[in-house]
Amino acid sequence: MKMPTLTRLDLRQRIDALPRINIACIPTPLQEAHNLSNELGVRILIKREDLTGLAMGGNKVRHMDFCMADAIQKGADVSLNVNPWMSNNARIIGAASRRVGLDYINVAPASKSRPIQGNLLIQDIIGTDMHLLDTSEPSEVNEYVDKLETKLVEQGRTVYNHIKEHMSRSSATIAYMEATLEIDEQLKKIDITENIEMFIASGGAHGGLMLASQALTLPWTVHGVLVGQPEESYADVVTWSNNALNHLGFSERLTWDDVEQLDKYIGPGYAKPGQDCIEAIRMVAELEGILLDPVYTGKVMAAIIDYAKDNRFTEKDTVIFVHTGGLPELFDFADELKRRDYT
Repeated sequence: MKMPTLTRLDLRQRIDALPRINIACIPTPLQEAHNLSNELGVRILIKREDLTGLAMGGNKVRHMDFCMADAIQKGADVSLNVNPWMSNNARIIGAASRRVGLDYINVAPASKSRPIQGNLLIQDIIGTDMHLLDTSEPSEVNEYVDKLETKLVEQGRTVYNHIKEHMSRSSATIAYMEATLEIDEQLKKIDITENIEMFIASGGAHGGLMLASQALTLPWTVHGVLVGQPEESYADVVTWSNNALNHLGFSERLTWDDVEQLDKYIGPGYAKPGQDCIEAIRMVAELEGILLDPVYTGKVMAAIIDYAKDNRFTEKDTVIFVHTGGLPELFDFADELKRRDYT
């Protein structure tokens, strides 16, 4: 697929035509990582999407500008979500729902025995009605959610079901098509105009960066890093991106042939950090004082480190690491991440 060539104004006008509520604190910094760059032998910039401002931040806060506007436009008074214990999505949707005055319910599969820590703790603090299930069997979870939604409707509630609503996922692609404009402007201010190698966890944001950089004819290569097997964490870049293109009035459609997904850095599985992820988290913390998470950003940084050690970058390249947040889950992985036991 080839996107039509757009000016920055063309893209801005399409995005600005959508309903929006300003929730995210943007623009976020594009920060030089001097020590990490020296260590790996390539210039690395960190796009600090962990600083978007809502409930410990992350890339998903940008999505909420469009998702919550859609919910309000549809008259919703309760936000219903389905995501397990480690979910940043559940945390951010919850915080955004509360910000705009919606009640929030999250059904969390395979989470009943989990400690109330990390993202679960934040959901509890913001007043989420959490339904912690033993099962992760899709048919059982779906049946539970359907009954819950039916009950809410019978009570006269207007439910915004994030599993069913296209904007809940396509907002990621839209938000990162907009973020492309922001990053491009930041790069121009520091005279970086070519040879951009961008790394981000694969998903809707990955699709947004890819589509917008192509439409604006930017010299970017966007690498989407998979963090789980499809049956664990399905990054449906194509469907989410195509829904976003539809919302923005484009007739073009993405196919899987257009999408690069790196599957070498998954490790033991979704929400299971491998040694390369753990070492990446420690390296960035030691060299830059910046924390990564063991579910998403640690695996993305592991990809960058591997590319650098394998001499896959040139001296002309600039690497942009999109730090998508996820920091609450550091504390759920203390045993894996700590360097030693203390007595």
